[in-house]
Amino acid sequence: MKILKRMAILAPVVLVAAMARPAIGQQNPPSVSPDTVAYRVQVVLSEYDGATKISSLPYTIPVVQMAGEARSQASMRVGVRVPVNTSGKNGENSIQYSDVGTNVDVRIRRADADRYEVEVTLDRSWLYIRGEAKDGKVEGRAWAPGDPAPSLVPLTHQFRTNVEFLLRDGKPSETVTATDPVTGHSLKMDVVLTVAK
Repeated sequence: MKILKRMAILAPVVLVAAMARPAIGQQNPPSVSPDTVAYRVQVVLSEYDGATKISSLPYTIPVVQMAGEARSQASMRVGVRVPVNTSGKNGENSIQYSDVGTNVDVRIRRADADRYEVEVTLDRSWLYIRGEAKDGKVEGRAWAPGDPAPSLVPLTHQFRTNVEFLLRDGKPSETVTATDPVTGHSLKMDVVLTVAK
């Protein structure tokens, strides 16, 4: 809430600064080169239990390729730091933080007149804990924000991939598929590149 209040206070200042005219003798900022290209890359990571979709996590990353650059890139980091209780050599308990979330790195290069080489590196991690189900049975499931901090050291699941696609503007990629060896769920990644007009 404090962040929103700060944004509300700063927004009029930014607006005024944007509307202000340059001082006499001050030069206008250089215009964007016509050779500059803007892209939008959407990465969608979906999880399936058989044919049933359990979750769909979309990530949209803007990428700008300046004039003269052979390749452009952008990154995104999103997630939480989960406190995990650990024991030291002397039996003393301490808390360490485990990063849980998704890291996405995108690199783009023009291949020819119609196609683009898009390299996507995706690293997703999540905690797997044992908890009590509604019927009272203990079962394993993924930890989610809002759950209590794990009292025992949890398992950390990871889905990590580095793939290069040859894409056309607006056309989806081939689907990258992997199977979680613990849950048997399928993880699928799809990528779409859009060139700004």
